[in-house]
Amino acid sequence: LSNWFVRRSRKRFWKSENDADKNHAYATLHEVLVKLSQLMAPFTPFVSEEIYKNLTGEESVHLSDFPVFDAGMIDDNLNREMAEVRNLISLGLQARATAKIKVRQPLSKVSIKAPIDNRELQDIIKDELNVKEVIIDKESATEVELDTQISEELRLEGMAREMVRFIQEMRKEAGYEVDNRIKIWHDGLPEVFSAFGELISKETLADGLNEGKSDDFDLEKEFEIEGEKLTIRIKR
Repeated sequence: LSNWFVRRSRKRFWKSENDADKNHAYATLHEVLVKLSQLMAPFTPFVSEEIYKNLTGEESVHLSDFPVFDAGMIDDNLNREMAEVRNLISLGLQARATAKIKVRQPLSKVSIKAPIDNRELQDIIKDELNVKEVIIDKESATEVELDTQISEELRLEGMAREMVRFIQEMRKEAGYEVDNRIKIWHDGLPEVFSAFGELISKETLADGLNEGKSDDFDLEKEFEIEGEKLTIRIKR
């Protein structure tokens, strides 16, 4: 079991609307976990039993039929493409580490040598490497080349994503559920909230971003981003 699907589908799980895409994401995860508990049962009987019963409500994993391999469910071409995509992402992350640029800091583009023409796969590369554009350059001397120039707009977006991380940590500390909507009060870095307030609201499930102080909050924290102070207050 890989966390790749869970991490890639996080936004599908979190979205407020109960649409087909969200239901498909949950159904896929449920199917994988049920099958995994059945496969694990001979080796980890007690853990598998707990997982299986919680997921299905049935009497016992040890009374269920052992999963049967279905070759028709395997898409070899998609598997090869995804393996290539994950390799390119790994190389891109190495390039970021070499340049000492955090993944939360957006970059303008990445050039890749591999002919990845599938738009959905390109979008995965963009998302994982946090770049605005993927360029196919078959003549490139390297497999992956990042443009590491950071404009002012990209810098502000990087700061916004740092704020998102801080607020997510606050949500966890406050004991909120992953789908709880919140209100946020902020004091500091107004230019970031002005430029990327919508992104911050969406990523933190905030119904409102309010500048200034409030006496009615669940948790208050002070942070520092690029040497500038920021105070955040949240309330469910």
